Amino acid sequence: MKLDPKLAQSIVDRMMESIPYNINMMNESGYIIASGDKERINTLHIGALDTIQSGKTKPMVESYGKFGQPGVNIPVEFQGKTIGVIGITGEPDKVTPLASLLKISTELLISQINNAKIEGQHKETLNHFLYQWVNTDNIMDNDDLKLRAHSLNIDLSIERYAVIIETKNINNLNISPNDFCFSRTVNQQLIITKNQTDVERYLQFSKANHLKIGISNKTHNLNDAVKQAQNTITISDELQLTDTYYFSQVSFFNSLLESNLHSNKALSIFKSFQKTNSGKELLETLDCYFKHNGNVTETSNSLNIHRNTTNYRLNKISEYFDLNLHNLNDILQIYINYLHFKKYLYDRK
Repeated sequence: MKLDPKLAQSIVDRMMESIPYNINMMNESGYIIASGDKERINTLHIGALDTIQSGKTKPMVESYGKFGQPGVNIPVEFQGKTIGVIGITGEPDKVTPLASLLKISTELLISQINNAKIEGQHKETLNHFLYQWVNTDNIMDNDDLKLRAHSLNIDLSIERYAVIIETKNINNLNISPNDFCFSRTVNQQLIITKNQTDVERYLQFSKANHLKIGISNKTHNLNDAVKQAQNTITISDELQLTDTYYFSQVSFFNSLLESNLHSNKALSIFKSFQKTNSGKELLETLDCYFKHNGNVTETSNSLNIHRNTTNYRLNKISEYFDLNLHNLNDILQIYINYLHFKKYLYDRK
């Protein structure tokens, strides 16, 4: 660690606003790097050399001309080493207490700057590791990442959840000290946690602030976990699902949407429904019918129409697809195609 000339000059300028003495700050070689007398900068200070060699406070009772004036020189130390010297011009008895205070202030400031630098480097290293962690399919096969995890004191054998919250920042959310959090995108925050209680707390925060949230299954594979958390949000949007936050709630939908079980012919029929008012009524009825688990009475009540009207519309849908909405196998076919149709509508936005 070395004294930075800009930092040293700012300390000198600030201190000289309060004391009537000239202050010099010298580097580890005894050269003045900051001073109230700008003409002395980059010149050698004889008294500083003696202080650096001895590591002790040295009063100067006589003048050395341009190489030093009467006053006191006191070492600036960092981690047990002398990295510079503070000199104050004046009668040694008067300026020594001021030099001691300035030494303490300077050393504290240097220590804070160094700690902040170390903390910043650690954060940068951690963020780089987290990015690779969540983007590596099987980290246990990657020796380099395992070594880096060990150096960061991260136990990869623990199963964890991936939690994605759609927001630009979560400054008001108290992240558990054992959890990891960073911005996945501009509008998404990713939290990696191992505790269900913390998951529930993050969920309650998202609900209270009306934020979209996706929560993965608990797993060793964070790459999969992040995909699950994202798919939870995406599928909830695509299918207009409510109160859906966990991947376990949408995993079946996810499997159906990733399958090739739908048909282009069925999708064309659904698309044709959008072109007429009667077709839109059929879509509305089918959507409500599925939401009410095939219950005609509940569907009718929700749409505020007569039961016969509901049955008429359901029969029309059956005719279009040449399938029977009262037959489980046929219902499943229509349902799968309807899910893909809703995904098609979402992707068009």
